[in-house]
Amino acid sequence: MRQFDSGGPRAQGPAVVWAGLDQGPALVVIDPAGEATHAEVPATWRPLAERFQIAWCRVPATGESLRDVEDVLETLAQDQTRADLVVSGLVSDGALALAALFDATVRSVLLVNPGPVEPGDQVRAAGVRSRIVAHSEGGDQDREEPPIPLGHPDVVAGVITALADADRQPWPDVRDD
Repeated sequence: MRQFDSGGPRAQGPAVVWAGLDQGPALVVIDPAGEATHAEVPATWRPLAERFQIAWCRVPATGESLRDVEDVLETLAQDQTRADLVVSGLVSDGALALAALFDATVRSVLLVNPGPVEPGDQVRAAGVRSRIVAHSEGGDQDREEPPIPLGHPDVVAGVITALADADRQPWPDVRDD
């Protein structure tokens, strides 16, 4: 299992938690809420850990630094491993920018409660697909108040659906209509 500096941007728990396969396709989760405090991914992600290597990156909620995520993507690029990013909230813009930088590694960006995000021209030009997989606006219709946590079963279901669709057809870019 890969190891990274555990000092990281969050006071409790490691900055990056690795789970699942040692090799093979990867899911890089960019989490501003800081789940995985006990060096384990949420239990709802265990079915995904059976098919993927998962790097759960706990980043500052302000999105000011995605250095640990960049380190993970550099490692995956060196291993020539394809990855899908799963990202929540305010760090969505930064994740889309990283996806463009690592376009040979990142296949897609799966967004959870992204707010008003618009994939830039550089992401489209790089051929990186993006899609909202879970969103909570609050109110009577939602089971979870926003932002929906990345460990929520609806997020996992959205990720599984998006990954299943990935090889069948291209996705349209995310648009905030």
